[in-house]
Amino acid sequence: MYLATLARGPHLHYELRHSYATGEHRFAHRTLFDLGPRPERFITPCGDNAVLFDEVLLAAAEEACGEDAEASLERLLLPFFPAEIRRRLALFPPRARPSGGPLTDSEREAIRQQVQLFDRRRLYYLRCGAVDQSRLSRLREVSCRPLLGQSRDEREYLFAREERVLETGMYFQYVYAIFTVGRHFPQDHARWFPEALPRDEVADRFIEELCRHNADTTLFADHDTTSLHPHLRRYAVMFFDHIPTLRSFQAEFAEAFMAGHRRFRWPKKPQASREQVSNIFATPYEELQRMSPERLARLFRHLALRLHPDQGGDHEAFIRLSEAYKQLRRAARKGK
Repeated sequence: MYLATLARGPHLHYELRHSYATGEHRFAHRTLFDLGPRPERFITPCGDNAVLFDEVLLAAAEEACGEDAEASLERLLLPFFPAEIRRRLALFPPRARPSGGPLTDSEREAIRQQVQLFDRRRLYYLRCGAVDQSRLSRLREVSCRPLLGQSRDEREYLFAREERVLETGMYFQYVYAIFTVGRHFPQDHARWFPEALPRDEVADRFIEELCRHNADTTLFADHDTTSLHPHLRRYAVMFFDHIPTLRSFQAEFAEAFMAGHRRFRWPKKPQASREQVSNIFATPYEELQRMSPERLARLFRHLALRLHPDQGGDHEAFIRLSEAYKQLRRAARKGK
């Protein structure tokens, strides 16, 4: 169950809606209750920190949520509670819902069937703030779990709530990223610095992508494509009605360069062969494997004292001994 907000002229209109399955991995929505422009009409204060819901509204919610109807209504209609009750309830925030643990095979299959590429692109930006979507495949599948079992309508309202965390100066980047406008431009910086591109050309390409998504029946079925779908209108407003935050090209280039090198790892040192380890310790490798950690440590210390440079030993031989000892210890830990 979710709350739908509709623009009707200068006013907002609210409906309580519910997603239901129409087939395997297919969902539609229906209206449970028309709340009109003033949902508070169906809420009666009861004491200092509680409310009573209209009986007809509660019955409609129970049809979808059963015993959880009151809790769901409280979560959805909290913004319409009297101010004093909202203040008191804010002192006792609800406990965070459990994450649900690792994904099951059935959940992974449901994500593959239900979550579309447009949804993934939006999740990726909202979770990572990434204009460059070339690493989209790295989005954690568990991030898609909240989208399961939802109609397209419910999912769009979920994204509309998630997008509230964005500052208005980020809208240009966000829309540019999720509609993959950058794929129309050959410049190297087009993937991560759209502000450096000609704004008129970016606008033309955005309109192309917006129309393409509007005509996609897998996204919006039974929609008259001669008009822009209501759920896509907010992206047109984001793009055309808000000024993007000014960014320094040099700073963005430096950030992109550093981000590309944050995964640097020193190359692994080549391991000594069994024969080399045996020669270094002057002991058969099989015997070294059977030694207890204490006995192996004593043997190492004995040889280290003799080879240490401070004792007149060979520096390179001491290094090889130390590396061979570490290799034996790692092998022993893995064998346990």
